[in-house]
Amino acid sequence: MEKSILKDKIAIITGASRGIGKAIAVKYASEGAAIVLVSDEEDNLKLESKQINESGSKTAYIAGDVAQPDFADKIVKKVIADFNKIDILVNCAGIITRTPFEELSLEDWNRVIHVNLYGTYYMCKSVLPIMRGNKSGKVINITSQMAKMPHPGASPSYEVSKAGQAALTRHLAYHYAKYNININGIAPGSIDTGLAATMKPEARELLLKGIPLQRLGRPEEVADCALFLASSMSDYITGEIIDVNGGSLMD
Repeated sequence: MEKSILKDKIAIITGASRGIGKAIAVKYASEGAAIVLVSDEEDNLKLESKQINESGSKTAYIAGDVAQPDFADKIVKKVIADFNKIDILVNCAGIITRTPFEELSLEDWNRVIHVNLYGTYYMCKSVLPIMRGNKSGKVINITSQMAKMPHPGASPSYEVSKAGQAALTRHLAYHYAKYNININGIAPGSIDTGLAATMKPEARELLLKGIPLQRLGRPEEVADCALFLASSMSDYITGEIIDVNGGSLMD
């Protein structure tokens, strides 16, 4: 089957070295996009880039911390130098802590907020002027079901960061629609990734009981939704947060 859905598109994906971000990178590459992989795990990025290149798709990778204010500008400069444009941005970099509220340190609170929310802000701040100049672009922010409801095994900083990310998605979608830029989010529920693996067994069992489809989701299922939002099939959709959760939250 000929690669076509994202043919000739250039996509930046943060958090691309594992889990949902990696699944999105592989999916986009399989549909013809050139991928710029971003993560703080350089060894994983090297291996992933090599694997994608061997499949016949072009990749580049940039290792660093999205919570650092100047890192986003560094990414954009490299992508423009190497590819001359940016068509798609996926903000997937994220971390989570499980510490109860009264035991949560200010340092841990700030770290989660800075990676999950500020990282998205920095990337959008650097990429959107490029897309505005081209009068075209797709931004997909990976939020979470926890932006809408509390979680039995997560620190509040994660929920707050994801709720802020969702609000930022809607704000930017409203203001950049006139430039033909679609900005949407995906709110995954319980997905079988490294983050889910850090849960205590009793919390994991409680979650499964609340999922009508009676299983955790797969990263590839989130990637399918991200492909839709990056493609021309979603050209009349902006400012939406799409739930991918097996029915655990229906709104």
